[in-house]
Amino acid sequence: MLNETAPPFTLDATSGEKVVLSQLLGSFVVLIFYPANDTPTCNSQLAEMSLNTQEFLKLGAFIYGVNTASLAKSGEYCTRKRLNFPILHDNGGTVAKQYKAFTSWIGLNRRTVVVVDPQGRICFYEKGKPTAEKIIKCIESHHAAL
Repeated sequence: MLNETAPPFTLDATSGEKVVLSQLLGSFVVLIFYPANDTPTCNSQLAEMSLNTQEFLKLGAFIYGVNTASLAKSGEYCTRKRLNFPILHDNGGTVAKQYKAFTSWIGLNRRTVVVVDPQGRICFYEKGKPTAEKIIKCIESHHAAL
């Protein structure tokens, strides 16, 4: 997926907006695909990203969590965990499948972080739990190349 054009999507966010990837062109977009709310690894990953939200914003990057839970459940989770970014509702993992971030046999997203550059190309793609620092460094290096 690295260096490919990011698959387009429109998803509802816990912030109440519809997030349309094509409307975010010109900015970096960080997509954090994760399996479920309230699991230890998801909690720590999203908390770390939330603590670094200002660093991402300074670089012109928007962060979104992406999972298959309902908007109501994800909204409650965002509030309770004090996340500084919205979660997108990916019904049935449709978008996660396009980004090769879905595990069909359990019906949940596979932990994957994707960064889409301002031109709509995937400039970072990593399964697992990359650190916020690693993602920020990737965005900084792409800024230098622009």
